[in-house]
Amino acid sequence: MFEIRKIKEITNASIINGNENTNIEKFNISYKNHNKDDFYIPIFWREDRHKYIIEAVKANAIGYIISSQYDEKDKIIQESIEINPNIIILQVEDVNEAIYKLAEYKRRENINIPVIAVTGSVGKTSTTEMISSILKEQKKVLSDKGNNNTKPLLSWLMLDIEDYEISVLEAGIARKNTMEPISELLIPSIVIINNIGTAHIENFGSKESILEEKLKLTTNMKDDKIVFLNDDDNILKTVELDSTYNIKKYSLKEARNIKQYEDFISFETLVYGKNSKFNIKAYGEHNVLNAICAIKVAEVLNIKKENIKNGINNYKNVDKRFNVIKKNNYIIIDDTYNASLDSMKAGLNSSTQIQGCKRKIAILGEMLELGDYSKELHRQVGENFKNVDFDILLTQGENTQYLCDSAKKYMKNKIVINFEEQEQLINYILQEMQNGDLIYLKASRKMKFDVIVDRLLKEIDNNLRYKYVKIK
Repeated sequence: MFEIRKIKEITNASIINGNENTNIEKFNISYKNHNKDDFYIPIFWREDRHKYIIEAVKANAIGYIISSQYDEKDKIIQESIEINPNIIILQVEDVNEAIYKLAEYKRRENINIPVIAVTGSVGKTSTTEMISSILKEQKKVLSDKGNNNTKPLLSWLMLDIEDYEISVLEAGIARKNTMEPISELLIPSIVIINNIGTAHIENFGSKESILEEKLKLTTNMKDDKIVFLNDDDNILKTVELDSTYNIKKYSLKEARNIKQYEDFISFETLVYGKNSKFNIKAYGEHNVLNAICAIKVAEVLNIKKENIKNGINNYKNVDKRFNVIKKNNYIIIDDTYNASLDSMKAGLNSSTQIQGCKRKIAILGEMLELGDYSKELHRQVGENFKNVDFDILLTQGENTQYLCDSAKKYMKNKIVINFEEQEQLINYILQEMQNGDLIYLKASRKMKFDVIVDRLLKEIDNNLRYKYVKIK
């Protein structure tokens, strides 16, 4: 809870309208879900959300912050007061910095609440959610399934930290000099770095530079300063920290009897020194590795063994991250949230293990933000087809041609096509898909492959077949 006068003090805001003695219970940054009595903060994230202020006012928001730099500031202020004369309006220079300052204040007020911070190139969300799933069996946990892993989005989450016993959050970076402010905000007790891959490598230049930035998450730790590192990652193996840190390693080698079934994967590992069997509603050995990490974190926190087991067994996959959709004798795997070399290879490897389908089709889009590495990394995805068994490979994008050229060496006498336009690809697959197919889809988020998933599911729901012009 914040009193308006306190928000004014912390953010150096001006009160344009409303009562400074008003208490704020709930903050909202959503561009579409505006709720009664929420205080709206129009952060800049992928777009300038000032344009949704009037929607929030009409939805009976208690008030909002507005930037003094926003071009239509005066118009919005006038219109919102006409709608609600008592609306609270605070003016600041920079909205993102204002919410960060509020979150910093709230974190320091609640410094005794432990924060677990997860970072890495791929698998952050799955690891975060597995840890959260375990801890929720025993504690009230602040966590997030929406990939809110940047400075402004984490700031919003941290405004509620006082309502929880522990927090498990992921920290994402896309460029240099962005991790240290996140570390200063979270002040974590436990940091997990699960891998160093090629995501956003265009902005860093090398994996070593990515590692350097990720390690900045450890610069503002508290308590025992526990740092978990994936010992299967070649770069993380080389990490050395000073004696003030408590480094703990985890590895897939700690799992035994890994078996992939139709709807889950099982494995055994030691928990508090005794062998235990687990089932995860997920696919692929990479998820077993994430589970090993989650179990080890739970042991450090003295979580009861039965709660560790229940938490892993109750884990649910996150939206658009290898979501297996079974419908009308089709298997559609929606893995379209994002893509990198490591995650694309893992998705292909997991898909090829799924049984009960007549054909396997891979639909892949570009991995973006790779810069000069793009050609080679797409070629490496194609090389991975020597390890997997797909009947059809369809791709879309400029650099995916390198993927196709590489894959053709291992997919002799099979269909391999690269499309320039997404609509061409959609027309082709809608015409060629057959009852009993497994269709795996993955691409960087900006490629909008979720649109293809929606079109496929609509086609399956309608159970219709249209005639499209074939792509030669």
